[in-house]
Amino acid sequence: MAPKLDRLALIFGMVAKLFAKATTKLGLVTTIAALWLTAVSPVMAQKYSSGEVETSRHDSLLPPRVDRVDVGASLLHWGMPGADVERIMGVSAEVQAYDGPSGNVRVLSYPTEPIATIVSICNGQVSGVRLDLAGIDEPTLPAYSRSVWLGMDRTTVLRILGDPAYDQLHDSLDMKLEHMIFARPGQPDVSVFLIGGRVAGKRTGRDLPSGILGFALPLSPKATNEDTDAQRAARSERQIAIGMTMDEIQGLFGPPKHLVDYTFKSRPANYRIYQTDEKGSFVSLTFVDGVLIEFAGDGRIPLSQVLDGH
Repeated sequence: MAPKLDRLALIFGMVAKLFAKATTKLGLVTTIAALWLTAVSPVMAQKYSSGEVETSRHDSLLPPRVDRVDVGASLLHWGMPGADVERIMGVSAEVQAYDGPSGNVRVLSYPTEPIATIVSICNGQVSGVRLDLAGIDEPTLPAYSRSVWLGMDRTTVLRILGDPAYDQLHDSLDMKLEHMIFARPGQPDVSVFLIGGRVAGKRTGRDLPSGILGFALPLSPKATNEDTDAQRAARSERQIAIGMTMDEIQGLFGPPKHLVDYTFKSRPANYRIYQTDEKGSFVSLTFVDGVLIEFAGDGRIPLSQVLDGH
């Protein structure tokens, strides 16, 4: 059953205000896109018109699969000192810095990780980590394509980018995959991939990756030899790290205060907001296949203030 629109409107407003204060602009884009993925009911969902695209069966496509890989981000945890990030992850490829309502924010990008990673540091502490499962933040993408978000519907993609230079629907392996290529004079071509009428990935160039139907998830976080006893104790006490399971999170914080369920490449995906302490502070988490791929928020913004717009 689709979520009621009035409840979704409340969640959208709350998330937008929370992330504007506590995390990165990039994280906001991903979360709102994920939430919008669930806002359209089956009756309103995007339909394919038989005359719009060329249909084929792509024999080189690999069956859908989910791999588990070791990522450096699993060694980061919510609230850890920002100075430790580069010690663990290395020097970031790009750093964005700005002053927001919650203080100084730095956004570090690690595109060459096994799963591209974005780390947010607010006032010297890690406030957010996000894994880019779909390659939406690929650094080589030209500027004209960056407004296309994960989960965006087909109609909106065409409204933003115009008619594609190439458009083919691959109906195989029980999934409807559409491959659209957009071109601009003097700029690289961009491929946008839609599954079920929603953006599931994009990349520079015209190639259709054979593994487009699959993706990778992080392995569970593990302690390192460099961890001190204090750090190990902190990890066991209500600490959040990429790769944790939904059951582990709920064991720490109990049931979520708000939730939205959707799918990513036919796998279950979940957006959750949890209360982190008795004072009424909150953190937002995103899971795919029951595995944590994103956390965001400094945990100090009460839900009442978010809803009141403070």
